[in-house]
Amino acid sequence: MRTRAVRIAFRQDAVYKGNVMDNDSARLFTEERRSHILQILEREHRASVPALASRFDVSLDTIRRDLRDLCARNLITKTHGGAMRRTAPAVTYESRLGQDLDVKEAIGRRAAELVEEGDAIMIDGATTALSMARALKVTRARVLTNSMEVAQVLSRRTTLELIVLGGRWDPLHHQLVGAATVEQIGRYRVDKLFLGMGAVDHANGLTEPTEEDAAVKREMIRVAQQVIGLADHSKFGRVAFAHVAPASAIDVLITDELADCNPFLEFNWEIIRVSNFG
Repeated sequence: MRTRAVRIAFRQDAVYKGNVMDNDSARLFTEERRSHILQILEREHRASVPALASRFDVSLDTIRRDLRDLCARNLITKTHGGAMRRTAPAVTYESRLGQDLDVKEAIGRRAAELVEEGDAIMIDGATTALSMARALKVTRARVLTNSMEVAQVLSRRTTLELIVLGGRWDPLHHQLVGAATVEQIGRYRVDKLFLGMGAVDHANGLTEPTEEDAAVKREMIRVAQQVIGLADHSKFGRVAFAHVAPASAIDVLITDELADCNPFLEFNWEIIRVSNFG
């Protein structure tokens, strides 16, 4: 029986009603405004530049810069006079390693603090999970992973018992996937799973760009007593190709200060935030 955390500790973000914020004098930082734009596009599918400028009480040029930035990060598709949300694409491992590196390392350090001596844990192939592996401080633990990058880092830690899950090498994501990986995962039971979340949405739950990655993560969730999701704010409100699990599968979420967790309150996640600004 999985134990489910029920504590919620998070900062309430400004909530928009119509064209004004609850706190009329509040000014959002650029990244926070862009995060809210993504949420608007997720709910409404598309939006015009004038409508967004009015909603955030900023200039048209400011919104255009926001949309150019979000488009450059493959989060939206620009349209004539506005933008629409796009499905999360598959991105190379090397490209993901350099994205929001400081936040990923902060999330990884906080995740490593949740590992106790003697734990049996599973770490997936996400880049944030790699940051977590680098930050591990325990001397005794059993660690299972399908990530060659994680395995390489932990192979130097001779007091840890390392189990590398076999399967087909995925050169795009630097991990082992496929039916053999899923079958091997099913042989084990672990205390904690540290799961990188490629895309999370209230209605669609956890999704990933490839079916093979989704199948591996789905089986990892099944064998774990506690599922600890690792995701920065850019992963929220996104939908990728292959379904992994409903959002309720997460027990603990480690994220940053800009993530809007309000749509997920019903799932009773324990939410741990790290700073975006060091």
